[in-house]
Amino acid sequence: MTPPRFIIKQTKFYVTVRAVNRSFRFVPKRHVRKAIRYALSATLQKYRDAGRLVLHEFEFMSNHYHLLGTDIEGCLPAFIQDLNSLISRELNALRGIRGKNFEPGYNFVQVAGDDRVVEHAVYTLANPVAAFLVAKSKHWRGVSSLRMKYGDAVEVTKPKLGIWSGKNAHAKRGKSKRSGRAAYAGRSKLPEVAELVIDRPDVMPHLSDEELRALVLEGLETRENELAAERRRRGIKVLGARRAEAVHFLAIPNPEELFSRNPTVSGSTREEREAQLREREAFLEAYYAARDAFRAGNRDVVFPYGTWKMVRIMKARCQPAPS
Repeated sequence: MTPPRFIIKQTKFYVTVRAVNRSFRFVPKRHVRKAIRYALSATLQKYRDAGRLVLHEFEFMSNHYHLLGTDIEGCLPAFIQDLNSLISRELNALRGIRGKNFEPGYNFVQVAGDDRVVEHAVYTLANPVAAFLVAKSKHWRGVSSLRMKYGDAVEVTKPKLGIWSGKNAHAKRGKSKRSGRAAYAGRSKLPEVAELVIDRPDVMPHLSDEELRALVLEGLETRENELAAERRRRGIKVLGARRAEAVHFLAIPNPEELFSRNPTVSGSTREEREAQLREREAFLEAYYAARDAFRAGNRDVVFPYGTWKMVRIMKARCQPAPS
């Protein structure tokens, strides 16, 4: 079971989502890049146009991805579910397989503090270098926000691949024709062209958009130089983009350390982190008390503001957002 999610409005988040068994489901072959790029664009456009959620940075590695953004309306779990579902269905169609592509749950970190937001942006973009896959982030071919500017829309065309290929074998089946399912073959509500946009995070107002983006990229260059020095010291060579792309999507990396720490808050100062932890601890205390009462049969119990699953799935009552 995943721990209770504390989902509130106007939260800056840093999310890590993993492929099932840490397998290389997102290895950046050309057709995979096209599928992921469009799925991200179409999903983000739906939420961004509705004023619900925006992204500031993203990076897709071979077996996980990172997102840095702001959850305006408190809808992050729904966004992740929609994105993962679309990516998974498309990858399965491309590969002619069934089953899960993502691990259940994801690592969600609540971010506070201007400097911390910039640090997470740099960490996101430096991920391929930190994994010793490439020497420079620009050499990584996975879907990334590295070359994007705040507010500039990039048009992404729906690829004629997988579920969007127009090939629908069931349309010719007698059973599908009798049930009426064949009439809907090939239909899609997704746009033919979606806009992919990263928005400026609400930090460092004294800087212009261009200056803030330059600050992030300068931090990335510094981090790349630090990692290059570490490779020289340890005698490590990068794998290289081509060799990384050649890995089979069902391959699994070496075992990782179990029971490692998964932080839930991130702040620029100790005071910010302690305030976040106090807020989360108060939520958990109220949540568990309400959950126990709900299990005991009290359907009128009110869950604390920020409760997600019990409200969406079990239709439990919840406190309104503070004014």
